[in-house]
Amino acid sequence: MTISHLYDPDNKLIASHVAMLGSQPVEGQADIVHVHGCWQYRIARQAMQARRNGARIVLTPHGGLEPWIISERRKNGKLSKTLLWQRRLVESCYAVIAQGKMEAQGLAELGWNPRIETIRNAVVTHSITPEAMHSHTCNIYNKVMDSNTLALMSDDTRLLTTLLLKAGITGDRRWVNEPLPDVDETEWRRLLIFADQENIRATIDKGCLVMDISQPPIDTGLIASYLPTAYQLPKPAAHDVAGLVGEMRHHGPTLRHLVEMDRALRRPDIDDEQLCDALDEHHQLKYLRRCLQILSELTRLDEGFMPADPLDDRGTQTIRKLLKNHLRI
Repeated sequence: MTISHLYDPDNKLIASHVAMLGSQPVEGQADIVHVHGCWQYRIARQAMQARRNGARIVLTPHGGLEPWIISERRKNGKLSKTLLWQRRLVESCYAVIAQGKMEAQGLAELGWNPRIETIRNAVVTHSITPEAMHSHTCNIYNKVMDSNTLALMSDDTRLLTTLLLKAGITGDRRWVNEPLPDVDETEWRRLLIFADQENIRATIDKGCLVMDISQPPIDTGLIASYLPTAYQLPKPAAHDVAGLVGEMRHHGPTLRHLVEMDRALRRPDIDDEQLCDALDEHHQLKYLRRCLQILSELTRLDEGFMPADPLDDRGTQTIRKLLKNHLRI
């Protein structure tokens, strides 16, 4: 994990704070860009460009968003020109670090970002040591990198997830016709966090058992991460294909829905013609066909279990985007 710090070097207090965090030069794109201070457009622009390039942003305002500072800027007529891009920067951060309870309260009342952490500044107070400040900040970095891990997974880890899902759903390694990729512990960590948050961990664990592979000893219950504000653990109420289609259309698709749909489609008592007629009557057949396309990609559902031809159109792409962004901050 690489950290790049953006700040005004002429601000001695901020420069001292960054030095205590052990700032080192970073070559290329950093994993996390830590922005210090507010209201400098040049720095905000660099941060937003880094975000577009894949970095995750953390902000320490250093008191720059206190209510009286915003009020003073409003009186001076400076706020209107800078508020929009400053707010956009704050909203795009994975975390905003306040340096005291009052600052944290002010940030919460501002309402621009709900992910507020409090770490005191060892430069201006003896209530925390530089070592503790550094340690707590590193914990925030780790929490950031343990969030929305799907976006960080390698292609091999995504493939491994797919193959383990198929093995876990079928319960038979003979259905898995591709070799399992070998991934390192960091990638396993991302996979298992993702599996927990998508509520497919039991299927992944069964897939490992079926394929006779061991997971590294990672206790995901001890790992902290950030989740979207409206996140709820996926728990489909329906377990039949028609019911799952209805849930996905009305409440949004999740990977857990698709895993349950794969299981339902493999049941020996399913009547393909009857199912398609019922869905067509309720104008849901096209949505099922889109789901079949996604299942062929994410769980490797075989053609023989598909009651209709898969459909890959703009609606299918919308489902892909919703699944991709389900855990996005």
